Amino acid sequence: MTARWWRRNAVALAAVAVLLPTTAAVVGGNEWWSANQADPVFPTTVDAGATVEYGGATWGPARWGTVAADTAADAPEGARAVVIEVPVDPHGRILSCSSPMLRETDGERRRWNNAIADVDWSYDRASSCPSDETTPFTIAVPYLVPDDATGPFSLELTVGDQLPGYLVLRLP
Repeated sequence: MTARWWRRNAVALAAVAVLLPTTAAVVGGNEWWSANQADPVFPTTVDAGATVEYGGATWGPARWGTVAADTAADAPEGARAVVIEVPVDPHGRILSCSSPMLRETDGERRRWNNAIADVDWSYDRASSCPSDETTPFTIAVPYLVPDDATGPFSLELTVGDQLPGYLVLRLP
């Protein structure tokens, strides 16, 4: 290849140099989005004791609830039963949300799913967004947490129409 060939093909070579990485980025980004659009990927983090407008509703502040004696009695040795409560005002809308996951934000960063099936729990209490509720409600979820979990903790939940975003409520 001579210098004349490079000059003659400079525009085409420049176009390939620009279009090839651009095409790879667009295709890769599209594939990433397709694979992750239904997964919680982008957190919206809320400080302890604060409320947030998210998904058309007011969430929080997340707080530790009281543990009924029968719920605490169901905790296995080496664990304690805790209840996390999150007040929600849907502002007249019907919301779709998951049951929250409790996460240790430092240390081992462990996480726990709800323990509704493992403790004596009243199914009358909302553990996720009720499918027919447009008035304010409180999500109350029990967890079995190992005694060595010291926190700090946060609560993670997804709101259906906000994916791939999700809400992280830090606990006091």
